[in-house]
Amino acid sequence: MKKCEAEAAMPSLVEKWAKEAKEPWPPDSCYHYGFGSFWTWLQNGQHYSYTQFRAVPDARYVMEMWFDTITKQTWRN
Repeated sequence: MKKCEAEAAMPSLVEKWAKEAKEPWPPDSCYHYGFGSFWTWLQNGQHYSYTQFRAVPDARYVMEMWFDTITKQTWRN
């Protein structure tokens, strides 16, 4: 998996995760989404390949930044 492919897939992956986890969607800046839950969902499901790209410092960190942007939680960074 290339980093650009994972980044392009993130919005749909987050939306799919939110639906399966019964999280409120779309984000409204009032609800706090948990990246750890999303990461576990990716790792344990059919979306594992999206976590396998090279990045500095690592793919998890980069995906968390994307996750925060999509869920409107960049204020935490």
